[in-house]
Amino acid sequence: MPAPVIELHDVRKSFPLPGGETVRVLDVDSFVMTAGEQCALEGQSGSGKSTLLHVISGIMRPDSGRVVVDGIDLTRLDEARRDRVRADQLGLVFQQFNLLPGFTALENVLVAMSFGSGRPDRDRAAGLLAAVGLADRLHHKPAALSIGQQQRVAVARALANRPRVILADEPTASIDPAHQQQVIDLLKNTCAEERVALLVVTHAPEVAGQFPRRLRLEDFNRAARAAVRPA
Repeated sequence: MPAPVIELHDVRKSFPLPGGETVRVLDVDSFVMTAGEQCALEGQSGSGKSTLLHVISGIMRPDSGRVVVDGIDLTRLDEARRDRVRADQLGLVFQQFNLLPGFTALENVLVAMSFGSGRPDRDRAAGLLAAVGLADRLHHKPAALSIGQQQRVAVARALANRPRVILADEPTASIDPAHQQQVIDLLKNTCAEERVALLVVTHAPEVAGQFPRRLRLEDFNRAARAAVRPA
């Protein structure tokens, strides 16, 4: 059986509300993904999908519980060591892209490589950008790229360091229909070849339907079930 690369155990996360009250967003007893597994995660808006990705990636600490990525318990690490795990073991595709505005598409991917343990590989960076249809945009800065092109740069950047896990938050939301399937195919095929666990948050049924494992956040998050329970 493949080894687990994502493990959540008894994870709880709440946020403060005006007036001193709190709202619980995550209440997860157990969530596991194994090496090479591909999963689409659906759920209502505001149900905690992005919070889940932030907790798995170590960007956000849970209030309690354990978050283990590739055998490393992120809840036991300080911020600097979580940053190192994120650079080496995780590839992130978030909705805001977070591209560096003063750098070209190619340089954005190379900068991501510089934070990992390996050396920046210009050929791999250019090849990944070509794979998402940006071979003719390597030297364009984000301001000269469309929103969809910027998102494709973010996908290439996420794959740059050969991560063990890819977390993608609506990776096709801003991409034109002609390139949506190209991005999904790139993520799925690369993750299959390199035995990378792929967790994709999506609102698109046509995207979710392409994944062998398809979950709703409410399936394993009690806080999400409570939020959508009829009055």
